[in-house]
Amino acid sequence: MTSEMTPAQQPAAPKLGFLRSATVVAVGMAIMNVAAYGFTLFAVHRLVPEQFSAVVALLGLLLIGNVVPLGLQASGARRIATHAGPGREALADSLLRAGRRSALGLTVVCLVASPLLIWLLHIDSVLAVVLLAPTLGGLTLMGSQLGVLQGSERWTELAAMYTAVGVGRFAFGAGALVIHPSVTAAMIGVTVGAALPPLVGSFLLRGSAGGTPEQVKEALRETIHGTHALLAFFAIANADALLARGLMDGEHSGYYAAGVIVAKACLFLPQFVIVTVFPALASSPGDTLRLRRAIQAVAALGVCCVLGALLLPDLVVTVAGGKDKYPALGDFAWIFALAGSAYAVLQLVVYAAIAQQEKRAALVIWIGLAVLAIAALIVIGADLATGFTAIKVLAGMTAACAIALSAVLATGLHRQTADRA
Repeated sequence: MTSEMTPAQQPAAPKLGFLRSATVVAVGMAIMNVAAYGFTLFAVHRLVPEQFSAVVALLGLLLIGNVVPLGLQASGARRIATHAGPGREALADSLLRAGRRSALGLTVVCLVASPLLIWLLHIDSVLAVVLLAPTLGGLTLMGSQLGVLQGSERWTELAAMYTAVGVGRFAFGAGALVIHPSVTAAMIGVTVGAALPPLVGSFLLRGSAGGTPEQVKEALRETIHGTHALLAFFAIANADALLARGLMDGEHSGYYAAGVIVAKACLFLPQFVIVTVFPALASSPGDTLRLRRAIQAVAALGVCCVLGALLLPDLVVTVAGGKDKYPALGDFAWIFALAGSAYAVLQLVVYAAIAQQEKRAALVIWIGLAVLAIAALIVIGADLATGFTAIKVLAGMTAACAIALSAVLATGLHRQTADRA
């Protein structure tokens, strides 16, 4: 297929194949996300608020550190998808070896940083903080394995890995809290659960061998660029919650935090589209039609989310935190749905930039983050908007920023494709 093909000319078989692949991956990722959310709900009921706050803080650090596994996955998937001819097993082996090196390095960094994290987070359990290191090590190993499976378009095995992530998190995490409801027990469960996916991945990718040291170095160099772009994305995707915390009073920042739950659900819902389309974007960088269709698919899911928030506000509020705590959230939950959906489109475009090795994407996002922060400081910090109006304004600015960045990056990718042609 070329970028000039019309929808009518595109064969039906690839469309059906893509739908089947997307469905398999969507099921695996749905199990992963539901299980992870289930562990959080279980923890909030088993732990006292102070303990739960500590667990949330530690899970937040895991989310930040997870940009390294995501960078490994993206770079690995791109290298596998664009590789032509023999030697794919050797390339896969080099990616797995790069993952092992990255896992070791990240584990050491976390161990060294543990005393600082204990001091910053005011967590009494030293072991709970130290366990961040092996947990991120396991997630990093998994990231390299996911990259090989994704780039090879082995969708069933990829879905199995995602399922293992969710099952490991809930089964061992919740099980540990049943045995002993504490921060330490929760993190022991999370750490043991994080070891399950790499074990599954090692079994699925057994037999990979022949990677050269030069291939390992190339994979690590590309991972750095991919990780930088993803770090910029996750920084801007979480900036509004931090801005709300710093610029609003306790009640309204709490409302904003509940709204962020809605936004994050809309952000992660279309991830299966990104996962399934990424190898094709990497192997056919000039296929602008495929990128447009992927953007349309993610945007369509976003429209459904916004309409759902408009039509079923009570249900949204119940899921986000409860009508007893946040009775007014339903009136503007749709704005958070819009913001999360806009960031889902931006995430797709960022991955498209990684697929095409567009290294300026991170800089554009950092600039967007600076503009968003300055605008929030001017409008909310100077009390030009207060109370619930400030919540709506910040969420609206966040959505507008994501849409603008998506347009800028997509235009840049289109120009890059035209220049190559």
